[in-house]
Amino acid sequence: VSSGINAEYGEVLSLLCSCGLYDQAFLLAEYHDLPAPLTSLTSRCITLARQPAPGSCGEWLAHNEVPSSDDKGVVERAWMYLQHQTERSPTWANLRQVLSQILSAPYPVPFWLLKLCRKENPAATIRLCAQYSNLELAVQLSVGYIGAVSGRETSDYGLPNNLQSNQPPVYLPYTVFDQVLYQLKGKQDRVSRDLYEELITETTAHFALLERVSQDHDLLHNNTLHTTATAMS
Repeated sequence: VSSGINAEYGEVLSLLCSCGLYDQAFLLAEYHDLPAPLTSLTSRCITLARQPAPGSCGEWLAHNEVPSSDDKGVVERAWMYLQHQTERSPTWANLRQVLSQILSAPYPVPFWLLKLCRKENPAATIRLCAQYSNLELAVQLSVGYIGAVSGRETSDYGLPNNLQSNQPPVYLPYTVFDQVLYQLKGKQDRVSRDLYEELITETTAHFALLERVSQDHDLLHNNTLHTTATAMS
């Protein structure tokens, strides 16, 4: 019975989205535990941005509570509304809806979305970029992730700490990097070759850092054992 009721609410949700009544659609989804209609809203924003005269296609915005943006154009207001709705509940399930729709369009990924995705689930974000063949962005995020583990902008990638001998271990998604490298290796253009070399250079430097940190950890551990043994003797 519950599945039948959810199906009915799903139909109402689709109807609200088709009419551009997203405020009501999001409330309905939240109240009845349905997926947030972010795919529909993202698609509408992309369609609006690609119109030669978007003004006449943005009437649906008037039916929704868009954050204060009187000085903005209709396209900017639509993307601000999408950002507002996404940031209300930035779970990976919601972020993936928005990012997948943008990558499949394809359309440039807004920086605010990139920040949310790389902090919530950087590995899945890279994998999704590779899946939609946005290898430049996949490499950019991969290099950033490696840098975060090495100590650059660690919090931007949702990491509690960076790679240090006296800190808990930090792991990188090497299989995801391998997937990106595999796709790049099959391409012959100069841009792809440069991206391949960039990621190879970063991973090689990381392995060297990992070896140094491992040696420092072993030395620290041995010194601790020696100090403890001396104190007990």
